[in-house]
Amino acid sequence: MICSNCKKNAATHCIERESGDIFLCDDCFERLGAAAEYGTEPDFFVSFLGVDGKKEHCCPVCGASLSHYTSTGLVGCAHCYEEFKGELMPSIRRIHGKTRHVGKRPLGDGKLYELLEERKRLRGELEKALKEKRMKDAERINKDIREISNILYRGDFGGGEDE
Repeated sequence: MICSNCKKNAATHCIERESGDIFLCDDCFERLGAAAEYGTEPDFFVSFLGVDGKKEHCCPVCGASLSHYTSTGLVGCAHCYEEFKGELMPSIRRIHGKTRHVGKRPLGDGKLYELLEERKRLRGELEKALKEKRMKDAERINKDIREISNILYRGDFGGGEDE
């Protein structure tokens, strides 16, 4: 039996599935591993890319090709994202909904994060003011905390849609 994925080597592994058995050589079994066992068709990632998987354009830095990505779902290096940008970006947008990393401050262009940090800082000040029995300061700080909490509750801290 020949490998269902690479169609070159002799198949040594058989993965039984409802839709039919998949026969894989050692190399393809090692690369596809659990994906094949859980029912992923060979070249599963080709469906996300919308390409035929036969382009052999390679990354000049690591040598990975687009077909490597379509069969494994992994790029070779950071430069691959630039090299295969036209092919990768549509699938990344389809999978993740965005193509720009927004980091730990995704909402409100950092405003949410800033408000949460300010409220945390004010709570520390409030605790200190109460320990020192500075009631007027504690009242003012508590009022500021309530204002920030109301802004957070209403959700009107700014921000907008991503690309």
